[in-house]
Amino acid sequence: MKKKAIVILSITFAVLMVSAQLNGDSSKWSDTLGRVLIGMLPMLLLFFKRIPFSLPLIVSYYALLFSAFFLGAILRFYDRFSWWDTILHFFGSVFMAFVAVTLYKMFIPEPAERDISSWLIFLFVFTFAVTFSVLWESVEFIGTVMGILESDDNKDTMTDLLSSMAGGLIIAICAVFRKQINDQNLLGNR
Repeated sequence: MKKKAIVILSITFAVLMVSAQLNGDSSKWSDTLGRVLIGMLPMLLLFFKRIPFSLPLIVSYYALLFSAFFLGAILRFYDRFSWWDTILHFFGSVFMAFVAVTLYKMFIPEPAERDISSWLIFLFVFTFAVTFSVLWESVEFIGTVMGILESDDNKDTMTDLLSSMAGGLIIAICAVFRKQINDQNLLGNR
């Protein structure tokens, strides 16, 4: 099911981006190519025998891409709604925090998980989400310096980073509570 969803979503997203370019809604072919390549990244997962990410997480990836590239850039939501960029940074960070939780579950065996501190989980999930936010802001800065993106001011950058921190913080706190509930359930079953 996941493999079929990845193929369908990847192709649908690519067709949407190319259609927008052909209709004159997108500015440059290089932008369109970049968006198509980003949309095809989950196709790399098909080379693995087991896809570690859940279907909701995969669908969320495409929802973020659709919101950022189609609604935000092509339909100009970034220009029409001042809050659009901030909301996307929040949900992008929430998404990355869920990726961190998935990676944590994938690489930490259940018996070892009991011995891991809740604070370590909090730090991992929070810093994972915030690190990707900082990397994204760095890419935006490089794009601005190269003249590819419009110039942003420090207020926009800090608003984006604080929004991203809020998203990562919420999911990190949820991960701590989930760990504590799981630990209590394990103690109750003994």
